[in-house]
Amino acid sequence: MGNLKHTLAAIISVALVGALAAAQASEFATVGANKLTQNDIQEVATAPEVLKGDGEGEYLDVSPDEELNEAYVGKTVYVLTDGGNVNLREAADIESEILDAFPLGTEMKVIDIDGEWFKVECKEKTGYVKASYTTLEYDAVKAVMLATTMYQKATATAGVNVRSEANEDCVILSSVAEGEPLIVLDEYDGWCKVYFGENYDIGYIKSDYVEIGDMVARSDINARRNKRIAAIVKDGKIKVSSGVVDVKLMPDAESETIVTLSNGAKCKIVSGGSNWTKIIVPATNEIGYVKTANVAEVIAERPASGGSGSSSGTKKAATTGGNGSRLVAQAEKYLGVKYVYGGSSPSGFDCSGLVQYCCRQLGVSVNRTASAQYSNGTYVARENLQPGDLIFFSKGGGRITHVVIYAGNGMVIHAPHTGDVVKYQSLSKICSYSHYVGARRVM
Repeated sequence: MGNLKHTLAAIISVALVGALAAAQASEFATVGANKLTQNDIQEVATAPEVLKGDGEGEYLDVSPDEELNEAYVGKTVYVLTDGGNVNLREAADIESEILDAFPLGTEMKVIDIDGEWFKVECKEKTGYVKASYTTLEYDAVKAVMLATTMYQKATATAGVNVRSEANEDCVILSSVAEGEPLIVLDEYDGWCKVYFGENYDIGYIKSDYVEIGDMVARSDINARRNKRIAAIVKDGKIKVSSGVVDVKLMPDAESETIVTLSNGAKCKIVSGGSNWTKIIVPATNEIGYVKTANVAEVIAERPASGGSGSSSGTKKAATTGGNGSRLVAQAEKYLGVKYVYGGSSPSGFDCSGLVQYCCRQLGVSVNRTASAQYSNGTYVARENLQPGDLIFFSKGGGRITHVVIYAGNGMVIHAPHTGDVVKYQSLSKICSYSHYVGARRVM
């Protein structure tokens, strides 16, 4: 238990130092669990203000359960504050010189007691801290960290559904496979609120199927979420013949309404499915969901170019690759549709069934199976991949077993396997467990 506490304390200290350094390095951005705090997904570095002082109200008033006595000498205590730092002073006097300041979770060894002060050793320094800003109980420190600055890493212990609320009577958003990484945002009543999937979507999983791991700084996780969303976001607008459209907290008609938007209102499209589209509400930067029929992507005219290829038509503002972008947009309509072996319709797709169906909707004919589709179109070198290109994989031995649609920015859309759904995934992740065979351009 002692080693665990030391390890966790080290994790906390490193995480807090990293968060403070971010203010200078401009690497981290902070967002709420369902809100982006920067306009148009622009990353802005933020970090907790460093407080130095022993003033009223800056710290939690957590005193030891017993009166201070020699029994505390030689014990390990932890800094417990509400976000500010605790000062290490030269003497047991609030007016004495400040030697250093330490954040929540810092481990200290008590070597003496002077009234309401502990004399401590911490990070090769010796000085005095107010005992009421420390605790013997590491669990109390961890609880404050999880309520303020930290999330928890986790993994799914089995294939399990992800739901829109913390109960089994609500909408199933998706599913996760055994071993899939998660980030736990909160825990209550036998459920974990989590980030899941490539797009850091939010959902609920029963705690019985979640194995909790180490803590991780919220600023780090939310910065990664920002970057992912920035890579896939597109300009959009609301379309409705009359009245307004409800933006829901979750893709569920019974979910809480965040705001209502009128016809023509601008938004940012994060991802879309056949029923619901995930958007960013422009006024508040909150992430919500609208019925797919009530949102449209803004299409921009192709800019003039002296390069090769067709100079006519349109393309999506957030992608490149000409006609291939249309195939990406078509596949996005089926995000969240379950994988069905042999499936080739919106009621269920396998990998090649998704490709064939999406191509057919755009007037392009391709073969049915992944191996047969490798003979369609023209060869594309890996370094020349464009959105809409088909990428093929094998499990070894040369036989093609999987096909995906390249979506740009190192991401693909595909129907992975039984128990999963049509989704975005990074090309590099697929290449980590499958052999890259080649790519073909069919549009």
